[in-house]
Amino acid sequence: MASLTHVCMWSDNGWKRITAEQAARLHPGGTVSAHSGLFMCELCGQYVILTDGDIRIRYFKHSAYEKSKDCPERTFGAGYSISYGSQEHDLPIRITNVSSSSFSFEVGLIRAPISSLGKDFCIEIKPKGAFDIPYVYTKERLNYDSITYLPIGERPFEKYTLSFQNGNDKLREFWPAEIKGIDPEGTLFEKVSGKKLSYDADVEIGKEYYLLKRGYIYRKSFSSVRIQEIMQKRIGWETWSLYVVSASAFNEDAARFYLDFHCRLTDHPVSLQPVWPLFVEGNYIVKHNQNSMYMLIEGNVAAVKTFPSVTVRQLDYNSSQSKLYEVFCSGRQQLISAGRTQALQYTYLWKEPLDQVGLHPEVSVTDIAGAEVDPGETDTLPHDKTLRFKSTFDGELIIFNNNRVVDKRKLSADKYIELNGLSYGLGVQVVIGLDVIWQIDFKKQQPIVVNDEIEMLKRITNILKQSGCEITADSEITATGRRIKKKIVIYPAMWVEPHATNTIFVSDAYIKYAKPYAVQKILDNI
Repeated sequence: MASLTHVCMWSDNGWKRITAEQAARLHPGGTVSAHSGLFMCELCGQYVILTDGDIRIRYFKHSAYEKSKDCPERTFGAGYSISYGSQEHDLPIRITNVSSSSFSFEVGLIRAPISSLGKDFCIEIKPKGAFDIPYVYTKERLNYDSITYLPIGERPFEKYTLSFQNGNDKLREFWPAEIKGIDPEGTLFEKVSGKKLSYDADVEIGKEYYLLKRGYIYRKSFSSVRIQEIMQKRIGWETWSLYVVSASAFNEDAARFYLDFHCRLTDHPVSLQPVWPLFVEGNYIVKHNQNSMYMLIEGNVAAVKTFPSVTVRQLDYNSSQSKLYEVFCSGRQQLISAGRTQALQYTYLWKEPLDQVGLHPEVSVTDIAGAEVDPGETDTLPHDKTLRFKSTFDGELIIFNNNRVVDKRKLSADKYIELNGLSYGLGVQVVIGLDVIWQIDFKKQQPIVVNDEIEMLKRITNILKQSGCEITADSEITATGRRIKKKIVIYPAMWVEPHATNTIFVSDAYIKYAKPYAVQKILDNI
């Protein structure tokens, strides 16, 4: 029997491919059972056996007691090669309307060529093997140039069927006949977007996910995984539990927790990013007008595939985690996929005139109390001299001091980052790609310096009036509407204290014409 060839072992940097020969050197003493959890088949996410080598050379094999017998390498043999056909791409499903007592689901129909179809075109989505009423949607309900999310109820199902009337076979290149739904043993969703993770997807440290499963998590004590129960919901004869989970460390304990739900903990998730030429990017779609597209692919990727099949050329690129590809686009719609056991990231390249604009990155900037902070120039430092940043895309924070770059911080998509120790003279930019999306500059208000004593008195009076002070007499100003109420007395302009030549007294503060912060000092004492 040929050895399994898609086997991984946990190392300090994640799940790494290992051969049977390498494993035999690490474990020379007899059979290593699947129950040991040492070796994992990356095609099906189940633990495998390393044989003892008594009869023949040692090799990896599946256990006869595995829960699932659907591993492609078990079915097709060790020569199985990864292939992403148009029907092998999951349509996105997301969990919505999450509360302490309910949730619901939506399925996303990615853009397909439906604009030329007749008005009688419609689609039908139905839970597979159930007698529930199907969800029927007409053409008018679908977006022609972007993704359309459609409600599919509150009850989880493992699979859904998608059929249509008065359509054509071309649509099957975009919408599969069968949609993978909710695994009752446990399905993960991104908490921020609600999007369901596909089989063998990457999960990240510190990122929160919803975990939905039938029944309960019986072991809730993991050293590096936080588990918070949101609800238990009775659906028919079944109880479903919803949790929020997140890993706090990159270790084997956390990795095994996520592997139970067919996901891999990693610090370099798979991503698929167009680079050049000019393009407009949306959900699962990249619009361009050239004959080729350069794509940057990151993470642990085993295969890059296209449909229809076209030439894909890997370029020299000095990076251990990123690879640069040139994809030659033969038709108007070109599917490109990146993944391991199945497609984890994919998008459709649509060749058409660029007469639209892309999605503008959303950036949230708040102070430590959660109040939104506007961009621009300001003379007020935030509470605790701290700002919190969050973006829908990866980027970086660039910190300036008097127009000189003094620091840069990585900004990861959908993760908060705090920047503290802010002071006057600093500026902060949020940069995504080559674009400055948001910027703030902290500049101290310049004091007013005048040499004429009477003019000084007028200006101080005006400033105090604008600050909410009430003028009660020619020589007295009373502060009202402030947190601290106190009387400020401006002495007559010609009155000079013997020991304070050329000094005007304002309460317990005094102003010397030679000191430019004089007016600010008055306001500080109100």
